[in-house]
Amino acid sequence: MKTVKEIVYEFIQQEIYSKSKSGVETKTIAESLKLHRSNVSALLNELVKEGKLTKTTTRPVYYKLPEQIHKSAEKSCFTELVGYNGSLRNAIQLAKAAILYPRSSLNVLLSSKTGCGTTYFASLMFQFAQESDILSKNAPYVKIDCRHYSKNVSVLSDELFGTQDNLNNSCFVRAQGGMLFIDNVDLLDAKQQSRLFGFLDSGRIYSEDKSNSIECNDLFLVLACSPQSNLQINRMIPVTIELPELKDRSMKERFDLISHFFKVEASNSDRCIEVTTESIKALLLSDFVYNVKGLELDIKASCANAYVRVVNEAEQDICVCVNDFKGQIKKSLLKLKSCDTEIDVLIGNRESIIYDKNTNNEGYYDSHLVVDMYSEIKKQYDELVNLGINDRGIENVMNTHVRNLLKKYRYYNGFDDSNNLNQLSKIVDKKVIDIVTNFFNTGKKGLGIKLKSNAFYGLCLHINSLLTLKFNHQRVDNDQIVKIIQDYPQEYAISVQLATVLKEQINLDLPIHEIALIAMFLIETDENNDDGHPVLLYIMHGNETASSLKDVTNSLTHCNNAYSYNMALEVGTRQAMEEIKALIKKIDCGKGVIVIYDMGSIKTMLETIAEEIDTKIRYINIPITLIGIDVARKCSMESDIDYVYHMANLEINNMRKNEEKRHGVIITLCHTGEGGAMQLKLYIDQYSKLGMKTIALSISARDELLKEILALKKTYRIHAFVGTYDPKLLGIPFIPIKKIFENSKEYIDRILMFEPLNSSSFNYNDVYLYLEEQFKYVSISKLKTILPNIIDEFSMYYSLNEDQKVGLFMHLACLMERLLQGKSASNNPEKNKIISLFEEDYQVIVKILKTLEKTFKVIIDDNEIATIIMIIKKI
Repeated sequence: MKTVKEIVYEFIQQEIYSKSKSGVETKTIAESLKLHRSNVSALLNELVKEGKLTKTTTRPVYYKLPEQIHKSAEKSCFTELVGYNGSLRNAIQLAKAAILYPRSSLNVLLSSKTGCGTTYFASLMFQFAQESDILSKNAPYVKIDCRHYSKNVSVLSDELFGTQDNLNNSCFVRAQGGMLFIDNVDLLDAKQQSRLFGFLDSGRIYSEDKSNSIECNDLFLVLACSPQSNLQINRMIPVTIELPELKDRSMKERFDLISHFFKVEASNSDRCIEVTTESIKALLLSDFVYNVKGLELDIKASCANAYVRVVNEAEQDICVCVNDFKGQIKKSLLKLKSCDTEIDVLIGNRESIIYDKNTNNEGYYDSHLVVDMYSEIKKQYDELVNLGINDRGIENVMNTHVRNLLKKYRYYNGFDDSNNLNQLSKIVDKKVIDIVTNFFNTGKKGLGIKLKSNAFYGLCLHINSLLTLKFNHQRVDNDQIVKIIQDYPQEYAISVQLATVLKEQINLDLPIHEIALIAMFLIETDENNDDGHPVLLYIMHGNETASSLKDVTNSLTHCNNAYSYNMALEVGTRQAMEEIKALIKKIDCGKGVIVIYDMGSIKTMLETIAEEIDTKIRYINIPITLIGIDVARKCSMESDIDYVYHMANLEINNMRKNEEKRHGVIITLCHTGEGGAMQLKLYIDQYSKLGMKTIALSISARDELLKEILALKKTYRIHAFVGTYDPKLLGIPFIPIKKIFENSKEYIDRILMFEPLNSSSFNYNDVYLYLEEQFKYVSISKLKTILPNIIDEFSMYYSLNEDQKVGLFMHLACLMERLLQGKSASNNPEKNKIISLFEEDYQVIVKILKTLEKTFKVIIDDNEIATIIMIIKKI
């Protein structure tokens, strides 16, 4: 058991190291440890005599640690950092104190926004611990980034804590005797956080069922999270270090960072880089969402752009000017007047600054992207020159190549465009968009399901067609109307509400069959979830051909997502088709199957299977066996090898030409084939430059649609369906309508040709602007302050995708408006059943919503909580 003297000494060490105090007075020690002041004074004097403490001659007297303890920390790897004696001084002092803490280093929590250098700072902490002999030179450094496992929670759990039967595989065991760095710890789910709390409490890790445990005390733990995470773990970590954002750092530090990154690029490109002072000023005055990492990536991009201009002149320096940067950086020069004097002190009267390629720049914030971008640009340029392409053509290709390289190296990650309705508003009346938007926002509560954006765009087009086109006939028969009302009473009821709004606001009076059509949009909104991936299936003639291809594919890719079916020559067509159908059902993960086949009736089999089962099937014909048979037959008949070779090539080319002869056609779909499908057709015809014919068809009667598709296939090559949902016919690819309208019209051909685009992320600013117009009672400023944190709290307990987060955000915002308006909660008939089934979730949600209730002074009853459970659990 520790003596009182030892307790007092450790308390002083902790106060000085973890709180950066210069000394501690007797009164503080006595009050904190609940000891008599005279006893503490006697113990302190003994520690001074033993040389463990020194005391000041001031009044009151402060007891300090001897100076020699700090001497080892004076010169260290931290001196590499820009801001060592400035904005990072406090962070470095805390890091040193935590590492040098007597007996055992203190665990650390790094708190910073994205791109502030957390990973590099953590690596320097490890280096400093080795320099100070706290860790040995061969000590392990284990890093886990939770963001890399965001789509696979179970793999992250195994990586962190090991498997049920083998805790020795955990990162805690692997880091024994060294340092464990867990980045983005705020992304851990509730169960993983609980297990981490258990380790911090006991120094042991436990299996999930608590049946096994193992001691892991011999490690230095560093965690990192964003400042907004509000984790409970903050209270369990003795030292929290905050790293400053780029905007909070001095102009001198920003200039040093800019210079460092240009020196790095000079070294990477093996050329001196001349940068105009205008460019330096623009960078100094710019705000970067991704802080230091954003600054580094923008400098990298500008140097790549400038390098293209001199790529063919080996001795020419790279000259970076302000036009090599993005528009928002150039705009920052408008702020120049307010900081002119400070910048002039740094730059002086120079017109440009030259960064030497031979300068040694190891260390600080060097890019972890092991990329030789400049050699790739040079290689591409040389290939174009060798092909005899003129300078103008090369310039166009190279500019595109640079953009692709920057995307390849994840330069554009996080810079996605947000959703917008600009394209839709060009063909749909704004009033209609507003009505449908409001309907979706409020209708989620009524239906208790997540309405997808495909249904949103489809409904906008459909209602707009009712305004612009005149229909003189009933487009849904009475039997269908009766079936919709009986099978989907909730969807039909909310469609009646929408019809009432349409009549009141735009004087559109809808008959019952049109209301039934609207209900069909709501019924057909289920899209495939985000889990799972497509798989590959080889179907080849022969006993082992497909199996060999599968084995080689899985061996080389390590994806294990390739399968095979060996088409034995003696097996009948019907038997083979049944076996292939069973195999496709078995291997489908919910995202479909891509089949590579060689020849024969396999395509017909796949088309038949696609009609019979609810699985997306896409097929690629590579007729290698057919070509081989043909070449072998010619070889047996001819003696001239060149004749056989050229004839075989001629026939292969003819085969390709015959496949391409049929014109492609795009089919737009809606429930009637007249309204939304017709407007979507007109939109594609107006903006697409592919030259494909567009045909509008109805999806209400599947048999009729199939007949029309089969008839079209005789004349056309059907390129794709575009509509509100996938009819899954004949393996024809499907493009959701939301992709057409969530992207600029300039990208329409890329979308139609299935080329990838940056995915769009939800923009909450647009939501706030919209709510400000709609709400009368809710304070939007309060909403901004409180609601995002509540959504983050929900995300900590539940794995919510982006759609669920946005849906929950809108639901809670509209709930506050309704409660403040004095409207009573809508009755949820499943309330008691849901609360009893999800009792634990009920308690969690009640706790999370307390803040919302206090802020807006409302009470959220059990009906609403049951609805929130339904949203989260996708009931």
